Amino acid sequence: MGFAEVQWYAVFILTGLSLGAFIAYEEFKRVGWNPDLLFDGLLWAVPLSIIGSRLYYVIFDPNPSYGSLIDIINITNGGLSIHGAVITAFIFVFFFTRKKKLEFWVLADILAVGFLIGQIIGRWGNFMNAEAYGPAIESSFMLNILPTFIKEQMTISGVVHHPTFLYEGLWNFAGLVFLLIARRKRWFKVGDMMGLYLIWYGLGRGAIIEPLRTGGDPGDALRMFGLPTNVILSLTLFMLGGLALIIVKHYVIKDQKYYKDILVEQHD
Repeated sequence: MGFAEVQWYAVFILTGLSLGAFIAYEEFKRVGWNPDLLFDGLLWAVPLSIIGSRLYYVIFDPNPSYGSLIDIINITNGGLSIHGAVITAFIFVFFFTRKKKLEFWVLADILAVGFLIGQIIGRWGNFMNAEAYGPAIESSFMLNILPTFIKEQMTISGVVHHPTFLYEGLWNFAGLVFLLIARRKRWFKVGDMMGLYLIWYGLGRGAIIEPLRTGGDPGDALRMFGLPTNVILSLTLFMLGGLALIIVKHYVIKDQKYYKDILVEQHD
């Protein structure tokens, strides 16, 4: 990543963060929490997540070239990882809810929607950097339906490649719509939204997107036990999501509350 590329990531990530924070702000009011607590948390969560994202990249970099602390913290030397940010955010939320005496699973459910919004918008940073692409497109049908501006940006060495950033964004958008609808159904309760998010994101990223990606993103080179860390961590999130649904429903929260869509409530 060069300096200009980091700027593009910042633009899209901050945009996604702002939209996610707006939704979370409304949710805090809906569940009876002081919205100011959200901003207290963000002041710590955002920088810590960036640090966690960078540390994840450095730890699993198969070809480390970090001669000093400056090299380690220099995000232009390598990159960042969304998985590291998500893991760090979970750890922070656990301690934050204990300190502020908030219910962990309620906040986790609020963040599930925010995570998806941030990931949907943040992926366009990959587009601007012409990275996170898949193999060359051989299907004339795909070439015909993709917008020209995407094909131009995903043209590498004269060949148009699959825009996997777009596929992941569309997958996450479908997941966002699903969660917003699910919140209105009587059979979904507290804790379910985060479990569903982990299942949806983990499955899409680990089983669909990552196997299709061929390069262009520094994070694609990260390895764990000889396998792509993004695949391993994504499928781990998928399994944790399933466990969360089972454990929370039957062992953690006895009197779970139902959800309603906040946008509908705003118009009542």
